[in-house]
Amino acid sequence: MASIPLSHPIQVSRLVSETREILFAGDHVRLSGQLDLPTTPAPRDGYPLLFILPHASSISRDDFDEYTATALRTGLAVFRWDKRGTGRSGSGGRGSSTQDAINAYETALLHEEINRRQAIILAIGAGTGMLGSAYGLFARLQRPAGVLLIANQLSPQEILAIDTEIHILMSQEDWNAPEVYGSAAAIAHRQTYPYGAGFTLVSDCNRFLMTEYADGAALLHEDARRVIAAWLRR
Repeated sequence: MASIPLSHPIQVSRLVSETREILFAGDHVRLSGQLDLPTTPAPRDGYPLLFILPHASSISRDDFDEYTATALRTGLAVFRWDKRGTGRSGSGGRGSSTQDAINAYETALLHEEINRRQAIILAIGAGTGMLGSAYGLFARLQRPAGVLLIANQLSPQEILAIDTEIHILMSQEDWNAPEVYGSAAAIAHRQTYPYGAGFTLVSDCNRFLMTEYADGAALLHEDARRVIAAWLRR
C-alpha cells in the first residue's frame, strides 16, 4: 500500500451550498446534527436524501465526511448527527440509541428541501444491525427508497427485514465473513424480493472502506466511492 495519498480528503465545504446545524430531541437527550445541501440546483420535488446511521465507534459526525462528499457530488442532501455522548450531542444513561436514530430520521425528513420519498439510508457497522432490528420503525416514518450497508452485520436471514432495494459493500479485511454477510446475504435478499440486491467486495481498505495512509489521511477507497456514486445515481 502506498505511504503517501494520491489525493487528499475532499473538503466537504466546497460541495455544500448550505449547512444547517440542527438540535433535536433524542430519547431523554438533546442531540446535535447537520443537514448539508449540495451545490446542484434543487429538483422540483426536492433533493434526494442520504441519511447516515453511524457505527459503534463513531466519535463525531465528521467521521462521515468521505461518504458525505460522495453523496453531495451526486446531488444528494446529507443528514448526519453526533450520537449521544459524542461530538456536540448531550449524554445520558436513560433512553434508547435506537429511538435516538428514529428521531434523527424523522428530523431529517421534515425539511422542505428534501424529497422524503427519495430518502436513502446508509448504515455502517453496528448501524446495519440497528436498521435490521428496527426497520419497521424507520419505514413507518418513510419507507426508504434504498439502503446501503457498509461493513454489514446482518445475516442472510436478518437482512430479509429490509424490504427495499439494497447494496452491500464490505472490505476483504472485515472480521465478519464477506461470503456470508456480503454474498450470501445479497443472494438471500434477491431470492425474497424483486429489487436485485447487490454486493461489492473491496480490497486494500479497512472495514469501513477507508484507505489509511502514513500521513494520517483516511480516504474512501476509490472502488467504494465509484460504486456508491453509481448506485446513488441509479
